[in-house]
Formats: sequence, structure tokens, C-alpha cells
Amino acid sequence: MKNLCLLLSIGVFALSAQTPTVITPSATAVSDSFSNYSKLNPLTPSSETDADVEIPNQFYIPRGGDNRVTTNVVASTVTAPTSTMFNQTSNGTLPITVLSNYVGLGNGFNAWTNQGLLPPDTTLAVGNNQIVQWVNLRLTILNKTTGALLLPGSGYVNGNQVWANLGAGSVCANKNQGDPVLQYDRMAARWVLSQFAFNTATGTASPFRVYPSAPYAMCFAVSQTNDATGLYNLYEFVFTRLTDYPKIGIWPDGIYFTTNDFTYSTVTGLSAYAGSRVCALDRAAMIAGTAATAICFSGLDAQHFAMLPGDFEGTTPPPAGAVAYILSGDWFTKNNPPYFLQLRRFHPDFVTPANSTLTDGFGGAPDSFVSLPFDNSVVGSCGDGGGACVPQPGTVRVLDTLSMRPMYRMAYRNLGPNKESLVFTQSVDPVGAAVAGIQLVEIRNPAANPPSIFNNVNFNPNADNRWMGAAATDKLGNIGLGYSVSSATLSPGIRIAGRLRNDIRSTLRGEQTVKVGSNSQTSTAQRWGDYSTMQIDPDDDCTFWYTTEYTNNASSANWATQIISFRFNSCQ
Repeated sequence: MKNLCLLLSIGVFALSAQTPTVITPSATAVSDSFSNYSKLNPLTPSSETDADVEIPNQFYIPRGGDNRVTTNVVASTVTAPTSTMFNQTSNGTLPITVLSNYVGLGNGFNAWTNQGLLPPDTTLAVGNNQIVQWVNLRLTILNKTTGALLLPGSGYVNGNQVWANLGAGSVCANKNQGDPVLQYDRMAARWVLSQFAFNTATGTASPFRVYPSAPYAMCFAVSQTNDATGLYNLYEFVFTRLTDYPKIGIWPDGIYFTTNDFTYSTVTGLSAYAGSRVCALDRAAMIAGTAATAICFSGLDAQHFAMLPGDFEGTTPPPAGAVAYILSGDWFTKNNPPYFLQLRRFHPDFVTPANSTLTDGFGGAPDSFVSLPFDNSVVGSCGDGGGACVPQPGTVRVLDTLSMRPMYRMAYRNLGPNKESLVFTQSVDPVGAAVAGIQLVEIRNPAANPPSIFNNVNFNPNADNRWMGAAATDKLGNIGLGYSVSSATLSPGIRIAGRLRNDIRSTLRGEQTVKVGSNSQTSTAQRWGDYSTMQIDPDDDCTFWYTTEYTNNASSANWATQIISFRFNSCQ
């Protein structure tokens, strides 16, 4: 979302994890074919229209000893051994083959020249024959093999066009404000698209800020077939607070999403953190296009800020009856290390919603969790302060790091008995001259008592800054990750790295540049990301697909994106 308003305060709230709430959709419908929508759009979109107004993600809240952690916080009853992060300063050869390197949405895509919105919110999903990339306010569908556009006319669909058939009264149909996330549900061969939507208003006091106003909606679309260009079942869920920075994960029993919730002053237009939320959507009903509900735990304190749901990948499902994983960290509630991860299990009961639980998975109290401690070397980027500090050549403008939160996706894979795995990255502070480092974390056997952090490495082979990462695991257990790279002498570009399954724990084989940046982003907003995406190809379960932004021109906000695929040579 684009810079438009600021964080005002932190609200005082009690944990409501003990009481699940049920949300029914305010509107449902079936979409038209996406080909019909793309024909309506101009070849080169304008940077902003009345419906295309972005509001900034509130990706930081004040840290430390304030009133955000309530007195009735549940203590951890299960604690994993403390994990020591390995600071890797060596670099080697990455045994991969780069298979594709396509131009994505943004500057240089199909005659586009001016984006004008920050950041791009870059994400994609991969099916059997198609790629769907969604960047900021617009999505496109590509042939997976050739990168050719599959939508006629303009080659893209505006985000809110997906929900056009919800009608004139639908905020999902009328407003296009970014924060997209999408998945390919490989268990059902269906595409799942989402973004949020809201109205806007203007504060009554100077400087008359524009702020998000009700209704606040989460918009979901589930395809009726495995053809991404076809028809979708549409759902609009309305909430009482802005559901910011949503992230989704697919699990056998539901579509899970997490958000950070905010309220806004009608006078100043400033925001107040109103807790975080995790919901489960009735996946089976949405695939069938029938009545569906969301079961939510909301008002969760700052220990839940920037939660991530587990997202299934691979061909072997989780063990029968396995409960979905929800991960967060406590960096936002502390001023100093050591910092801990918190792993919870969310069991939704769509028949008797009151029986739904959010616990540690071992019979603990509501909102109990498994604690996974890091050692004192794991601190946030920018000297543990977070925020913007990544330099670029030829400008004083620096880029934001989105420090110390698990970055989308948290990839779940079942590699066999005693080899379940959760993989993700974080932006941390590296040893040496750099101010942002990429941390790869693998939690092994997350359902065990206790689980363990199996891999924990800060890849830091030189003084370049690495951040805004994403990771996944192939069918052999090899891990691939992608991220942004920049320094005072290196324009923001894209690199990939990885490790083989039998490599020494907490090490990477090396890295490879897949897109060289040129020039710098000069916006005073300093936004970058706010996320990137790594997926595994469902056809061979070997090929990694990654998308993120880079710079290819000197401008305030004219970003470019790339779509890259690669495979470890050992995976066939």
C-alpha cells in the first residue's frame, strides 16, 4: 500500500483468543471469465484512479514495555531448545539451473512505463500450465513454459474487477487497494485469490489526512477449475476494523489468513493498533461455491503481530487430522534480545464453531503456544531498530527492511516420518558492515513436544545487504530462497540461494544473481516489498518460482518485477 497515513497509538485490549467468532459473507457471486475483464482495460494503466487508492501497511508498532501485552497473557508450557544462529561469511557455488527469467508486472511489462504506487506487494502462484502474478493493483496470467500473456487485450486484470459481479454495493467490486495474496491449492487444483478493500474518508483536523473507513472487507475468489482465466466463486467478508497486511495459507481443512487490525481517528486520520487476527475459511464450501463462513480469533496482542499461517506444499499431505500451524514472534513486545518465535495450532470447527481452538496443540490453555527461542545473536535489521536503513547508490534515500518477522510464505512440507518442516525467512542484522541480512529458518517436526529449529543461518558473505526474502522446499528436502540485494555501490537487484538436504546444518551452498538492478528508488516513502513470494511447481515438485521487485530506472516509484524459476540439479 502507498504512504498516506501514520500510526497513532496502541490500543489497550484483552486477549479474545478464548472466544472464536463466526463471520458470514456479506456478498457472494460468480465472476466472469478474466478474458472479458482484460479486454476492457487500457494497454498502459494509469498510476492511480479514484478506486485505486492505497493506504500504507502499518508494518511497525512501538516496541517494548508498553500496554500492548496484557496481564493475562498465557505463558508457554512447551519450550524448544535455544537455537544459535550461524553467521555464514563464506560463499560457494549454487548447484542449480535457472530455467526461466521473465519480465513481470511493472516498468517494462507490455509497454508499462509508470507505476506511481509503493510498494509493489509482489506475489505469484503456479499451477500445472499457468502462472498468476499479482503486483499491487493488477494481476496477469502467463504461460508457464514460455511466459506468454494468456489474457487478451491489455494482458492484465484490475484487482477489483475480479469481484465486479458482487454488484454496485460491494466494496470489493468498487475499491482496488492492493495487498494481494494468492495461492494454487494443489490438493484441489484450484486458484485462490485475495485482497482487502475499504472506503476512505478525510480527517476533520489539519493536515486532513485520508484514512481507511468502513466497510473493511477481505475479498476471496476460488476458481471453479484449474484454468486461472476462467470463472471464480466470489466471497466478501466484512470486518469492523481494517484487516491490514493479510497473508494466506492452504491447509486440508481450511483456507487460513492472518491480519493486523487497525482503527482510525475520524479527527486526525491516524491509526491505532487494535490487535491481530487469524481466521479459517471453509475451504470445501468455497471450492464448491456454496455458503461459507470464517471462524476468527481477533483482538490478539502484539505477540501475534505479523502472524503467518502454514501453507501446504508437496504431494504428501500432513498427517491425518493435523491441525494448522500459526507462527509469530515477540520482537514487537521487547526492546532487547533474546527473541522467541511462538508456534500455535488453530483447529476450526465449522459444524460447532464454539469448539474451535487456538492453542499450543498439547492441551494448553486458549492462546497457549510453543516457544522457540533464538540466542542473543538474532537481532532486528538496522541495529535491532528495524525500519529503513538499506542504502542505494547515488541517493540518500534508504529502503525499508520489515525487520524481525517471519516473511511470507511459511512453507509446510511433509518429507516423511519425523521430517515435517516449516521454512521461512526473516530480515535480521548481520555481523559486519551490512545493516540487513537474510535469515533462513527451518522448524523441524513442528508437532513434536518439543519441536526444534533445525536450520538457522544468517547468510552474510560480504557487505551487501540482503532482505525481503521468501523460501520453499522441494520434494527432496532441498531449500531455495530468494531476496533483494543492495548497497551504497550496488543498485537493488535479485539473488537466489539455497542448500541441499544433506548439507551441514545451518549453512547455504552459495548465492547467484538472477537480476542486476540499475539506478535507485528515490521516493521519500522508503518502501520496498512489502513481501516477495517463492512457490514450488506442482508438476515436478522440484522447480522453484520466485518473484520480487528490483530497480531498472532512476525514479521515485517506478519499480520493475521479475519472475524467475530454477531447480537444483539433483532434483528430477
